[in-house]
Amino acid sequence: MFHSIVHRFQETRWGLYQKLESDLHELRYLFWETTRRCNLNCLHCGSDCGRDDSLSGMPAELVVKVLSDIAGAWDARKIMLVVSGGEPLVRPDLFPILERAHAMGFRIGMVTNGWALTPAVATRLAGVGLESIVVSLDGPRAQHDWLRNRQGAFDRAVGALRNLVAVNIPIVEAITCVTPASLPHLEATYEIVRATGANYWRVFNIFPIGRARDNADLLLAPEHFRTLIDTLAGLRRRGEADGVKVNLSEEGYLGFDVEPKVRDGVYFCRAGVNIAGILADGTFAACPNLPAWMGQGHAASESFVDVWNDKYQIFRDRSWMKTGRCAECSHFDMCRGNSLHIWDPERREPAWCHYDMLHPGS
Repeated sequence: MFHSIVHRFQETRWGLYQKLESDLHELRYLFWETTRRCNLNCLHCGSDCGRDDSLSGMPAELVVKVLSDIAGAWDARKIMLVVSGGEPLVRPDLFPILERAHAMGFRIGMVTNGWALTPAVATRLAGVGLESIVVSLDGPRAQHDWLRNRQGAFDRAVGALRNLVAVNIPIVEAITCVTPASLPHLEATYEIVRATGANYWRVFNIFPIGRARDNADLLLAPEHFRTLIDTLAGLRRRGEADGVKVNLSEEGYLGFDVEPKVRDGVYFCRAGVNIAGILADGTFAACPNLPAWMGQGHAASESFVDVWNDKYQIFRDRSWMKTGRCAECSHFDMCRGNSLHIWDPERREPAWCHYDMLHPGS
């Protein structure tokens, strides 16, 4: 009873904090989807990327213009520009753009599959001020190469992590996409990450968007998710001793009884609140994983600063999401309808509820 009261108080306080952050909506992370092209063909790809040249991304001049507008309106030193894709390293003009962004004051981050991240590329990334990088590593060799749909992907990813550590990138993070097939190998995956020298490891379960929508066998059932949480809690304690920060990724409220066991911070979907995205076609978005109908403007015809200030209201006031399974939920003010990329517009509710999976019948 006492713990229940404490958790309810914590939820109320955190809900008020989320409202304050939404009202202030200070931009802290800007994801730039550099291209939809990719050198892999992953079974779960949320963006359905490929090798088609038509997916190459918006022109460099337009990217620089958007970044310049942002740097002119706000302190770029307080904004992390995270380059993603597709695979950002297949874009030929990536480094000149990063050099311009770094000169404007932006902090630089990257999300990559690691395939093209040679020692020379790692050195160039260090030279443009890269502070943080995320490399996909989805399990031991067999599991990783299967999910990434290309033989040799595991060795490239492990090599990429080692190359980044060697040039002293401050935050080198491996991220693991957990499927029912890779779940039994979580401890082995942790040991692989630790051996590379990476100092962060993040884990997430696949959500049904992009190609994963047609690969239901990649999704975790509730009992799998509970096993994931229990296993990760133990590995998190091991990571504290080994110097590896272990975290569950940001999607889904778990309950205040679970959150600190698997995360450094408490769940908060910051898409459109502190996080924005520029998609490969120039659309202004909240995060790269969201559907097209959530786009807020376009780089070719609008100022990002104006759009950020005047639009994005569906992300900051999420009362419209209090429908379906969320309509009567006593945790809505804390959860706010789960992460937006899990929202099912046809059912008008989240595709699944992390809290329900961990607290069945509550």
